[in-house]
Amino acid sequence: MLPDLMVRFKQYSAEVISGVLDGIVHPDDADSEDHPCEDTMKRWHHWFMANELRIDGTLKSVGCRDLGFDEALLRSGTSLLARLRVTSERWLENIHTFIYNSGGFLVPG
Repeated sequence: MLPDLMVRFKQYSAEVISGVLDGIVHPDDADSEDHPCEDTMKRWHHWFMANELRIDGTLKSVGCRDLGFDEALLRSGTSLLARLRVTSERWLENIHTFIYNSGGFLVPG
């Protein structure tokens, strides 16, 4: 099991990474002495963009296979990832826990 606060292959907490991805943490923010550098933030954005379709597809397929969601969800244009991002402050932790604990993976970056 992957602990909630960790993101696989990353040195920062999920809270910091999701803050960067959500545009809350910026390169010029000095709120914390261990804030990531601008290059690290750019790599996280590229990593996330490279994994967006994989994340959404995994959420949908595991939802249908294990949670009994309707198969129409697989064919719909609805993004479960986008819904999670707006409805949960801990969206990145939840996604990682869900994906890795269900046997899935994300491409490291």
